[in-house]
Amino acid sequence: MAKKILALADYISASDAAQLLSAKHNRTISSKYIRTLSKSKKQPIRTQPMGNRLLYLKSDIESVIIKEKQRRS
Repeated sequence: MAKKILALADYISASDAAQLLSAKHNRTISSKYIRTLSKSKKQPIRTQPMGNRLLYLKSDIESVIIKEKQRRS
């Protein structure tokens, strides 16, 4: 099966992805956490290397669901 080629405009930086998820989930999400999400086996985020940085597929970022940690009482 042939790979689907996606335009570079479909990818965003880690800081933009963090802002997008922070707004979606109404809490602060760091740009370092985006890298962790991309390595996840449950909901992997497709990446595109650009120089020494990684760009993340915007549609994958928008579909990510992040659960809040349960606090111990």
